[in-house]
Amino acid sequence: MHFPRNYLFLTITLVVLFVTPSRAVEPVIIEHGPRDSKMVALTFDACPTIKEDEYDERVIEVLVKERVPATLFMSGRWVEKNEEKAKFLASKPQFEIANHTFWHPHMLEKDDERILRELKRTQAVIKKTTGKKPKYFRPPFGEADERLAKLAAQAGLNTVQYDIASGDPDPGLSAKRIARAVVVDAKGGSIVVFHMNKNGPHTAEALSEIIKGCGKRDSSW
Repeated sequence: MHFPRNYLFLTITLVVLFVTPSRAVEPVIIEHGPRDSKMVALTFDACPTIKEDEYDERVIEVLVKERVPATLFMSGRWVEKNEEKAKFLASKPQFEIANHTFWHPHMLEKDDERILRELKRTQAVIKKTTGKKPKYFRPPFGEADERLAKLAAQAGLNTVQYDIASGDPDPGLSAKRIARAVVVDAKGGSIVVFHMNKNGPHTAEALSEIIKGCGKRDSSW
């Protein structure tokens, strides 16, 4: 069965978790949504870098132009350095704002106190800057375990990973190669991770190709 392009993408809020405000946060690690879903979740990490410019406006322009929802995992440090951009992104109804720690450390190497401080500080920064209170958390470097998920739940956050890594930080991967791999590998409920902090030299071009490819793809999902 063929699905129109705009049916292929939805934020994690609806596709993956179906979490309601009254429901308690469970200490689980979400790697994908329901496999019988007809949706794919596009997610973008905004990690802190040493670059002066940490915002890839080309990626956001593609998402806005195509009216594609996405979940944006922002580090607290990134939000502090890019306050106006964070406010702008939070003002767009198509974007879900989420937590990506403050300093982007290897969380499994940290003690409980440091982990909770990373999560809560980022929650506070995002709330102060954007007015949004994130419900989702993605650990840096894709590193998560049961302890981390439990601590995230204590902070009121659902831990969200991914089942498809786009590989966009790799300068050796062309936009076409990234797009081809994502379109081929995507299944119902897949969560794809990209970057929106200029850490992906071909992310915007690949994203355009992915949207086109998924729109044309005949699917048995």
